[in-house]
Amino acid sequence: MIPSLSVPLSLIGTFAVMWSAGYSLNNLSLMALTIATGFVVDDAIVMIENISRYLERGDSPREAALQGAGQIGFTIISLTVSLVAVLIPCCSCRMWSGGCFGSSPSPWP
Repeated sequence: MIPSLSVPLSLIGTFAVMWSAGYSLNNLSLMALTIATGFVVDDAIVMIENISRYLERGDSPREAALQGAGQIGFTIISLTVSLVAVLIPCCSCRMWSGGCFGSSPSPWP
């Protein structure tokens, strides 16, 4: 249930930021949305599994959510930031990405 809610909410938020920043949908942004959706689903599943572990131990739902999120929240944030940092250079290489994905004429013969 949580991944089915987190994916549409993250996509709506992403489209809102893209619209306000003036970005358009092209092959590169669609590829980034696909990768980002995978990040959101993966992080949601890891968080749910950790919270479920506390629920099975007998904690209340509120306590399980607080302990589970507190235990791996920093890890999920650091993983996401490191993956975004690895992919940022792709955004600054407009000439390369345009030539590779067919958005603009290729600079290479």
